Amino acid sequence: MQRILFLQLPRLENDLDGEEENLHLAAFYLSHALKKAHGDPGYTFRSLTHDEEMLDDAHLLDLIIRWAPDVVCATLYLWNIERTLHILHHLKTRIPHCLVVCGGPEVAPDHPFLFKRLIADIVVMGEGEAILSDILQALKEGYRTDYTHTAWKVDGTYQWGKNHTPVVGLKELLPPPEDPGWQPDSPQGMAYLETGRGCPMRCSYCRYSQMRRRPVFSEPAPILQSVKILRARGVEQIRFIDPTLNANPSFDILLKGLKALNSDHGVRFFAEVQADKLTTDQIIGLANAGFSELEAGVQSLNADVLGRIRRPVRVELLEGNIRFMTDQGIRVTIDLMYGLPGQGLDDVIHSLQWAERFKNAHVQCMQTLLLPGTELRETKDQWGIESDDRPPYGVRSTNTMTHGDIRTIEDFINQSQGSEGMARKFVGYRLLDLFEERVRVPIHARSKDKILPGRSSRRALIFQGSDLYSLRNGILDTLRQAMEEEPHILWQFVLMPEYEEPLDLLETMINEIRNHPIHWLDLFAHAACWDRIASRRVFVHLTKGRSYSAGWVRAAETLLEDHFY
Repeated sequence: MQRILFLQLPRLENDLDGEEENLHLAAFYLSHALKKAHGDPGYTFRSLTHDEEMLDDAHLLDLIIRWAPDVVCATLYLWNIERTLHILHHLKTRIPHCLVVCGGPEVAPDHPFLFKRLIADIVVMGEGEAILSDILQALKEGYRTDYTHTAWKVDGTYQWGKNHTPVVGLKELLPPPEDPGWQPDSPQGMAYLETGRGCPMRCSYCRYSQMRRRPVFSEPAPILQSVKILRARGVEQIRFIDPTLNANPSFDILLKGLKALNSDHGVRFFAEVQADKLTTDQIIGLANAGFSELEAGVQSLNADVLGRIRRPVRVELLEGNIRFMTDQGIRVTIDLMYGLPGQGLDDVIHSLQWAERFKNAHVQCMQTLLLPGTELRETKDQWGIESDDRPPYGVRSTNTMTHGDIRTIEDFINQSQGSEGMARKFVGYRLLDLFEERVRVPIHARSKDKILPGRSSRRALIFQGSDLYSLRNGILDTLRQAMEEEPHILWQFVLMPEYEEPLDLLETMINEIRNHPIHWLDLFAHAACWDRIASRRVFVHLTKGRSYSAGWVRAAETLLEDHFY
């Protein structure tokens, strides 16, 4: 019996108040597809629990090695690809016979480093439910499949297949509503439903429509049955993860069914919609069915920009519908973007000011990401787009938007909306942003055989003493070891001084952190525009019962604010 590990590492964030979200739908769908294809397939499946996936790399690797998988199926996103490949590389040195199959949104032929690392044995682009069984059978019997969206590693390179990948309807792909795997996915009672696959829009910055040219949708009956069962299982919120819920031809029928099933609004629904295409009756139907939040992708009000990215919006209808949705008690999230082809600073500021006029609406303006496999990435030279070639692939400038313009936009967003994940305070008796795992570190020169205390992927190391400056070499050794041994996790280095320490101590710690390769989290514009570091931060936790001069506290706070996010 072969052991299959479905590996999907979470997105690590500094924000302690946000909901942790790492949907294991790929593992759920793929394991169902294997069982359906073989009945008793002769496989043992395993995914990581929430506690396991929050381990640091060393403990996570030890856990995987103890389970000794024969095959690892890894789902790659921009926020986990570097870390996942790092772990898989070390796994294959420890278990050479373990085979790696990679899928997920990051798999694209033009990926900047996935195929150069030569870690994956097979990569699958797009949907995998219909072909994973064939891939595992081929691995078992020693041959290769020949699908266009699948590449096999052969003699130090990857060979793509020639035959069309099977296209299967949702009814055949998804586990049935009664499957016990449909459960709340978070402590908040959240569950997720996919009722359509593919997208009717062809936005140049997105890959969603490219993998399935013709969208397919579930009929209302199985959707309503899923909602009924999830209600009975204690779900409080359901997110429809379709890119455009109202693209479903049976949308009106679905709303009527949801209203009848959820008349008490015992479950709150969330969905993304093409807001300018909603009718008044449909908006009333959404409110009556229990949709408490809708997300409307607008991106820009500039018709020329929208034409370049192939995402037309009828602004007058959009405005009226957003107002009507908020009047119906629906919280609307308005999505905007900056860094799109031909977009200028004035365009973005105008769109932001327009969006902020809507009462009870939430506005989020996102940096354009030049994702592998997208048309926008292929045509970037046409628009003079400069971007990072590492995740998150953020656009840094275009021929109509300078780096200074992007900094102005980020400053405008920060002033009007605030910034998620930014530390509220770096120096104080009470620091609200410290991670849950806080470990005190003995301060001495560290040798390589010393093991860093702790085990989580978000960790605060506490250095306490009455003369920390004299112990700075030991502190710097610990920082160095932490970042070298665990480069992909989030670190907080916390001083707990008995008395005021020279600010030179903070400066030497900052310099040590800057001497190491940056984390993907540091490349987002909200940190990168000011050359601040979000992934490894220094804090000063003042000791209770001790007094510190206001001037020293202000100077330390200012210094840390200048370098950390």
